Amino acid sequence: MKKILIADDAVSVVKLEEVLLRRTGCTIITATDGTEALKKIQSERPQVALIDYAMPGMTGDTICRFVKSHPELSSTRVIIITAKSDPDTEERCRRAGCDEFIRKPFHFRELLNIVTRYI
Repeated sequence: MKKILIADDAVSVVKLEEVLLRRTGCTIITATDGTEALKKIQSERPQVALIDYAMPGMTGDTICRFVKSHPELSSTRVIIITAKSDPDTEERCRRAGCDEFIRKPFHFRELLNIVTRYI
């Protein structure tokens, strides 16, 4: 079964995204900090990882850089979601190799369409 990881330090955001993404039929895995997110990517091998940019333990671009630089993980699609709207943050995430960069607030249909495209 395909898996999606949702990583955000705001539990309410995790729950909201989880409810939305259950529509995909995938197994949903969650994490509330960067370190936990990276461990779950390594152990669970999700097809898609939705990563909040600013989390305790490790930032989204750092997680993405690690994932994309390891051959056994590099096929994981990394979608970074953030409330930061500055171009420098987006550029850092793009250089790290993210597949998508989404700014909060986002439209749920947009997120569902993006995730569905990658699974």
